[in-house]
Amino acid sequence: MNRSWLIWVVLVGCAALILGMFAWITERALTSEKERAEAEAQSLLGERVRLSLSRMDGIGSDLLVAENLRAPMFFRAYFSPANIVTNQFQNVEQGIVLQPSPLLVEEVDFINLHFEVSPRGEVSSPQVPRGNQRERALGSGLDQRRLEMMDTRFEALQKVLPKRSAMAAVFGHEVKINEPETQAANKWLSENAAQIAPQKPKVKEEYQEKLVQREQASRSKAYVQKIEKAAKKSADWGNTKSLNMPSGPDPDGILSVSPFMPLWHNAELFFVREVRRMRSWTYQGFWIAKEELKSALMAEAPLDLGQAYLVRGDQSPENPDRLVSLPWALLTSPAPDIEIPALTPLRKTLIAGWIAAVAALLALCLLLAGVMKLSARRAAFVSSVTHELRTPLTTFRLYSEMLADGMVTDEEKKQDYLRTMQSESERLNHLVENVLSYARIERGNARSKFEKLGVADLIERMRPVLQRRVDQAAAALSIEIAADLGKVETDVRAVEQILFNLIDNACKYGLLEGQQGHVTLDVRKGRRGIIFEVRDEGRGIDRAEKKRLFRAFHKSAHDAAHDKPGVGLGLALCRRLARALGGDLELGSSREGGASFVLNLP
Repeated sequence: MNRSWLIWVVLVGCAALILGMFAWITERALTSEKERAEAEAQSLLGERVRLSLSRMDGIGSDLLVAENLRAPMFFRAYFSPANIVTNQFQNVEQGIVLQPSPLLVEEVDFINLHFEVSPRGEVSSPQVPRGNQRERALGSGLDQRRLEMMDTRFEALQKVLPKRSAMAAVFGHEVKINEPETQAANKWLSENAAQIAPQKPKVKEEYQEKLVQREQASRSKAYVQKIEKAAKKSADWGNTKSLNMPSGPDPDGILSVSPFMPLWHNAELFFVREVRRMRSWTYQGFWIAKEELKSALMAEAPLDLGQAYLVRGDQSPENPDRLVSLPWALLTSPAPDIEIPALTPLRKTLIAGWIAAVAALLALCLLLAGVMKLSARRAAFVSSVTHELRTPLTTFRLYSEMLADGMVTDEEKKQDYLRTMQSESERLNHLVENVLSYARIERGNARSKFEKLGVADLIERMRPVLQRRVDQAAAALSIEIAADLGKVETDVRAVEQILFNLIDNACKYGLLEGQQGHVTLDVRKGRRGIIFEVRDEGRGIDRAEKKRLFRAFHKSAHDAAHDKPGVGLGLALCRRLARALGGDLELGSSREGGASFVLNLP
């Protein structure tokens, strides 16, 4: 085909497009697999983080709920409880009996010290009694070393504790501590005379609103409910109505107690709350043992969480994993690089798809090559058959016209013309018979008629036909038959056609020009059956032609150049017929030059 290159270019372009699309799909599939694996790892890391936050918030919530439950009066070393009844059921007025604060004798985990800041900015601690209260504490059996340790902590507290104004800012207002207490109290009473009921600081609502935005709603809501409930119970301690005290104005009665709010100062963490009274308000709080609490919190992190640490919430990166109860954020190392196995189900599927795609393209290329080759062979066949038919037809026409018109009067010439026409008709018949036989084999319509007869009888039946063909080439035929060959069961017509084609090829291609040729048919026993070997004394077969010798419609360049008759179908037909009979046709080796073909029949 003169445009075969264009077909191959189109095929290569289509193959490149298909493979390119398949490569893109493969890349997207592998990327999606990696992203899915990374998402699973990130999800697993998120679960571990949420578990850690939940456990840490459990510790923080327990601590803050317990502290919010503490009554405001507990922040003094000794306080006078109300509504005391003796064992004789007599009421004792408030101020006569003093009771030590639970904080004076209690050791609280994760807290260095509790403190209270008065309206004038004076700092005191229920764990550091002064004057007579200290002597009373020692007299009641309190450990001297504990008091000394608390003294040391109190001195450290005074160095790092934020000012009262900073505490007031947490609750959304400013306090001028240099203003006389009475003026401040009167000013506050005049501004809030119509609203003596307990109030909730606006800053708490803002803080919780921000908290909900940062953390999951479930943990935040549960924490807020616990804290509000604890703060309400703490405020009830100072409410005379809840204690069944006689009603009336109490100059030091508690109006409201806010929940404890976090406050960072000098890298130290404090929790403070606002206690509002009728004439003043104070700030109570506690100083967190930061390192001790952080160690306890980090102990709740799962071992497979990887590297994680707590940082201040106000100094953490954007959108960290924050605790609800404590102003800390949990920072974790990124999820490690995912190592995907070499043969995942997806990759196995892609490999199978690639193999199928490449195999399909290779099959398409082979099919196209076969079709193009077949097309070229058909074109060569048509050309060869046309050339082979033209010669005998031209001879028939020319000689028949000359004989019909009486142009040949010599009887000897007439006989010569008639013999030529007979030879050409046999040649034409041989050509047509080969083509029809090959077509029947290609279509699978070939029918074999097996007969059982002696090998010698088989050769004798073929001898006249073979001898006549050799005589036409002015050559000699030698038939050598070994003794005791026995009988063979085969298709006699097919064997005759094979041997005739081999003898015909020997006469056409195996005889040297200008010399009397000699063709030999050797029949003998072999390991696999009967061997029929046809030898000639010609120039032999080139090594380059041996691989293509049995291809249909193939003629060597030498034969084509010398215009040898034939379409290149004989050897291909002979091999097909031999294999149809259960045998084979192979190229033999000739010791004395020439060509040798060996037919094996079972």
